[in-house]
Amino acid sequence: MAANPFARATAWSLLETIAARHGPREAIVFDDARLTFAAVRDRARVFAAGLAALGLGRGDALAIWLPNRPLWFVAQYAAASLGVVVVALNPRYRAHELAYILGQSHAVALLATDRLGPVDYLDTLEALLPELADAVPGELASARFPRLRHVIVDSEAVYPGCHRVSDLMAAGTLAPAAVAPDDTFTILYTSGTTSFPKGAMITHANCVPHGWNCGETLRLTPADRILHALPAAGTWGGVNIPLTAWSHGACLVLMDVFDPLRALMLIERERCTVWNAVDSMLIPLLDHPDVGRRDLSSLRTGGVAATGGGRHGLLEEVLERLMPLAFQPYGMTEVNAMSLLHELDEPAADRLLPGVWPAPGLEARVARPETGAIAAVDEEGELQFRGALVTRGYYDMPAETKAAFTADGWFKSGDLGRRDHKGRVIFSGRLKETLRISHHMVAPGEIEDFLLAHPDVAQAFVVGIPDPGSNEAPVAYVIRKAGARVTEEELRAWCHGKIASFKIPRGVRFVDDVPRTPSPHGEKVQRVKLRELALKEFVR
Repeated sequence: MAANPFARATAWSLLETIAARHGPREAIVFDDARLTFAAVRDRARVFAAGLAALGLGRGDALAIWLPNRPLWFVAQYAAASLGVVVVALNPRYRAHELAYILGQSHAVALLATDRLGPVDYLDTLEALLPELADAVPGELASARFPRLRHVIVDSEAVYPGCHRVSDLMAAGTLAPAAVAPDDTFTILYTSGTTSFPKGAMITHANCVPHGWNCGETLRLTPADRILHALPAAGTWGGVNIPLTAWSHGACLVLMDVFDPLRALMLIERERCTVWNAVDSMLIPLLDHPDVGRRDLSSLRTGGVAATGGGRHGLLEEVLERLMPLAFQPYGMTEVNAMSLLHELDEPAADRLLPGVWPAPGLEARVARPETGAIAAVDEEGELQFRGALVTRGYYDMPAETKAAFTADGWFKSGDLGRRDHKGRVIFSGRLKETLRISHHMVAPGEIEDFLLAHPDVAQAFVVGIPDPGSNEAPVAYVIRKAGARVTEEELRAWCHGKIASFKIPRGVRFVDDVPRTPSPHGEKVQRVKLRELALKEFVR
């Protein structure tokens, strides 16, 4: 790999460099809008002046509560030019999540849309900020959020107590501040499916060089066009994908709300070459009646993942029908998206392993969770990471930060994985979700993948319940395919002789759906709630 030209860059200096080199080229396509790199840079300069006019400066926190629209990235890079820290808010957050993160992050300003489809964001804000209706814009005084002074709305309508984006864009331009690579670029909050969210501090040095390295792995050039529907509130959608694309002069084709027909139309119209996607996007697109009538031949590669349960053979289907060079990476908020990734010339079957090679600037090891000793080859243990990609910790949470690292400085991911005889690091599942059956550690995903092979099973989710003889026993919640009639006895009988007896679900419940929670990578299954349900239904 060539020397990284952005090894000590900030997000803003990267944009300035690329805008100088590829100014007239398209950086963002959204609906009918087409923004060049020069236009994104210039709009960010103007927006930065507006933020500075409100008094925001280095170290202040700007919370962004927007869907994937050009303004999200204009504001993000404007903040980066000032040293203002972006706090990324999932557009699907509601009052509970919004209140917690606005308070915990000590946000000084909030940038929001007024509505997205049927959702009225201002209704939520009014419930959280009753003082807003009587406030002078810029002089908000909230007992609940004492640091919050400004609410900026992406609308031409005038809302009480709020600034309009267009007002900020009238402030002129501003020279960038002195921002260092080790300054915090953004705070990304964990999804909170198993505990309260923690805000991982991501510096420019954590993510900017990594973005270029990922672009090299994907073999991006300025001719590439990336369909981008993953929410900008996450490490993949808001940090890695834009840096990966823009560091190579490639264009982002944005979707603010995913719709399979719209995605098919955009791939065809814009000749998209790369698509990073999760199963909640891939399945409806592959099943759409228009998929065979659209020219998708431009699609080449992208990272794909199953976060919502997937289906049997999904990723193989992606390789065959959509992207011949797709692969399954591994990432997490604290260590970047695509922190374990693939080379595109690997065999197809290898590219579907979740992992596998640590990105430049990252070391990976597998440790036994009980003792911390390094696991043997092919022995499952906790994935641990060290290096430039790893967060320095959680914002304003020193105890949680200390607990996240080993004494010798490795970040404890809480994920289960193994290193094989080729040195590949392969993700298996969440360590907290791992079943301890006698002396075996069994990842639920292993049993789920097997159940998905049954012709009547659409999705399967496995959790553990206490067992006096084997410590834990697996039980399954299964979503049948439409019209399927498989019974619990039939499904369990089908397992016999095909998988180890201790992996066969002790019981099966057929359901229409399981508890889920919004995340930046699609809806995540709430395993804690599912296990609570299993304890009620299966334990007597």
